[in-house]
Amino acid sequence: MSSQSTLSVILDSKLKEETSAALEKIGLDFTTTITVYFDQIVRGRKIPFEILNSKYYSVEEVVGANWREDVDSIEDEWE
Repeated sequence: MSSQSTLSVILDSKLKEETSAALEKIGLDFTTTITVYFDQIVRGRKIPFEILNSKYYSVEEVVGANWREDVDSIEDEWE
């Protein structure tokens, strides 16, 4: 039998609750899930999913800080 160790993790309370509910629906607990996750890291020598760094731009970043003023200057053919 292999020896066991304890892992302590600090995370957002809401994330913990939502994760617990999702895992419960598929019949898993935190210990089993983390064990499977770590096993996949060791076997594949990589994180077992893609990690994306998506940047979401605000309207101001895309069209400028004064975009509301510029909207008034747009001429359209609807009138």
